[in-house]
Amino acid sequence: MNGSPELPRALSIKLADFRRRVWIVKLAEGLFASLFGLAVSYLIVLGLDRLMETPTAIRLGLLVAGMAVPGLGLPLKWHRWVWRQRRLEDAAKLLRWKFPRLGDQLLGIVELAREESRVTGRSERLVEAAMAQADEAVKEQDLSHAVPAARHHRWGWLAATSLALIVTAFFLIHEAAGNALARWLMPWSDTERFTFARVDPLPDPLIVPLAEPFTVPVHLAPDSRWEPSKAKGRIPGQPSILTARNSDNSFAIPFPPQTKDTPLNIKVGDVRETVQLQPRPRPELAGLKLRLTLPDYLKYEREPVIDLRGGSARVLQGAQVAFEAQITRALAEATMDGNSVRLEGARLLTEPIPIAAGEDREVTFHWKDELGLRALAPLNIQITPVSDEAPKLVARRDSLEQVVLDSEVVYFDLSASDDFGIRQIGLQWQGVQTETEDNSNVETEGEVPPPIHGRKITAAGAPEKRELSARATFCATREGVAPQTLELSAWAEDYLEGRDPTQSARFILHVLDKTDHALWVTSQLGKWLDAAKETYEREQQLHQTNKELRALSAEALDQPENRRRVAQQARAETANGERLSSLNQAGRKLVEHATKNPEFDAERLESWATLLQSLQDIAANRMPSVADLLKASANAKADAPSSPSNGKPNDKPGTSGEVAKAGKSGPQIKEGETSPPGGAAPKKPDSEEPSDAPPVPSMSLTESTMNPPEDQESQEPAESKPPGKGSFGLPTNSLAAAPGAEPGPPPPASSAQEALDDGVNEQRDLLAEFAKVSDQLSEILASLEASTFVKRLKAASREQLTLATGMRTQTL
Repeated sequence: MNGSPELPRALSIKLADFRRRVWIVKLAEGLFASLFGLAVSYLIVLGLDRLMETPTAIRLGLLVAGMAVPGLGLPLKWHRWVWRQRRLEDAAKLLRWKFPRLGDQLLGIVELAREESRVTGRSERLVEAAMAQADEAVKEQDLSHAVPAARHHRWGWLAATSLALIVTAFFLIHEAAGNALARWLMPWSDTERFTFARVDPLPDPLIVPLAEPFTVPVHLAPDSRWEPSKAKGRIPGQPSILTARNSDNSFAIPFPPQTKDTPLNIKVGDVRETVQLQPRPRPELAGLKLRLTLPDYLKYEREPVIDLRGGSARVLQGAQVAFEAQITRALAEATMDGNSVRLEGARLLTEPIPIAAGEDREVTFHWKDELGLRALAPLNIQITPVSDEAPKLVARRDSLEQVVLDSEVVYFDLSASDDFGIRQIGLQWQGVQTETEDNSNVETEGEVPPPIHGRKITAAGAPEKRELSARATFCATREGVAPQTLELSAWAEDYLEGRDPTQSARFILHVLDKTDHALWVTSQLGKWLDAAKETYEREQQLHQTNKELRALSAEALDQPENRRRVAQQARAETANGERLSSLNQAGRKLVEHATKNPEFDAERLESWATLLQSLQDIAANRMPSVADLLKASANAKADAPSSPSNGKPNDKPGTSGEVAKAGKSGPQIKEGETSPPGGAAPKKPDSEEPSDAPPVPSMSLTESTMNPPEDQESQEPAESKPPGKGSFGLPTNSLAAAPGAEPGPPPPASSAQEALDDGVNEQRDLLAEFAKVSDQLSEILASLEASTFVKRLKAASREQLTLATGMRTQTL
């Protein structure tokens, strides 16, 4: 069996060399590209680190991209250009990229060499000739430049350049280059970025006061190789702020007020810092309490706690005070006058400090919360030492009566207060010597005994009871005090030793036994009755004046001066009624005094009280009624004068235009415009002409046969009055006074006279009632004086004996 002819040696060597060349070139391309990819990845990290804090994700992405070139590129290159090009026919195929005809020829020769002749039926001689011809064709060819798409030189230059840059960086900025290499190789590590300008670390997050301008301090580190002259800060969405460097290599970057969380960017040279800005409210004082440790003499079982609302406190001297402040946020540190204090979360606690007598003391508090914020201003507390004040005491009596029976109980309402505690309150009394008592109490040796005095406790307090109220009572018989003039007052004590008790205002009591009390009440009733009679006499004077005014004619009464006199009479009547009412109140009090004394007859007192009720009715009802009638007379409209008939005054009774009466007043029939009371037409100020309307007829029957002629002649003729409008009413029948009786006032001719007439009549009636009551009171008083005659005689005898004893002592 004939074998296949072998390729010529020269041809085989040429194809093998070409194949090796392809392997070397393509692997070199992959290697140079891998080096270039890694170098570029590193250089990018180095460059970004000079501009910013390269994020971990970017560094990791660059590292993966750089490693992907050798990790994926080299295997792909080897697979494509080495593994797939390991046969000679593969090398012949590659020659077609550069030499298409030669490549096809060599590919055919290689394939002929691989085929067996018996399979193909080919001519061996022709095959050998073709091989010889191909061998001659490639013998002089340089196949080293036939490598397809050979770029190894370009990749070599790129790799060399990038490596040169890396070497240069390590030579010039080896610290930055080494830092970038470490950050590039291990992007997940916490390797700090190298910067030529170095600053002290900034807090992250950065807590600043809410809605207040703030400044971010940036300090250059001592080992900083670069000292920039400017620093820039910026909040997203707001203008950048550029700040110059201070003399101490620091920057104070001011920012406007902020109200919400936002990132804050700081740029100093090649330093790029981004911190989270968090505006928060300042830690303010929510409450302040003072815990007092009081002196032992106050006997407090617990420590008083004072809620302080202002910037000052008054503390008892000798006490100790501890402060407890509540802040709105948990504290990190706090001081009082520069000394640290104890903290419990948001509470600030101090140790007790003594408060001595002397000048005021001021304490100052500073604090910083857990966020690093401080209060806008320190807290200053002014402490003023004060002394223990004396108790305050008020004593009141329901009644102001000073004369009491020795068996009568007198009540006092006591109210005491103290700044720390009331120990007890009570009542004390002391005798007051009068001139008579000075002489009556003289002993045979000529020495005056000391005045009587006493004291009792009304209510007990407690150390922590600052207010105490009680009702105190005093009865001379119960307390063993003889009848005399006493001076009473309340007293209160606190817990300060050696201090005199606080005393209230003094009350004078004239304590009498039942005999002396009866004499005093009787004398007071006599004085009261004299005052009542004076009121009666004043009422009589008012009545006489009122009668004089009533006697005036209607025209005279309408004069302004007379109207003023009537008004003055009304005011005087009101004043006299009030005076009688006051006297009545005083009389009732005297009766109350008398009811306490068994010496008085109950029947007489009851009669006196009944008469007082009558006087009260006069003062409360009848006198005001008289005053109202006088006011009505003073304020009544002036009636128009009646027009004369045939030029002569109408002086007949019943034609003067008065109001006809039936009883008090009869029914009237009126037509047209309503006329004022009394039948007088209203005056027209703009017209002085008398009215032409005829007077309304009236009917009056007057009996005058009983009047003596001399009385009628003695009376002055009435002034003629022009007739006015009359009023149509029921006929009246008037009887003249009996012979010898005092003539009464003329019938009322106007509304003013009518009201005045009613007032005079009512005042006459009340005077009669007043006189009757006064006479009855005089009778009762006379019986009381008669019943106390013996008592008054004994009292006068005692006064005579006292006077005689005094004279003997003084003269002998």
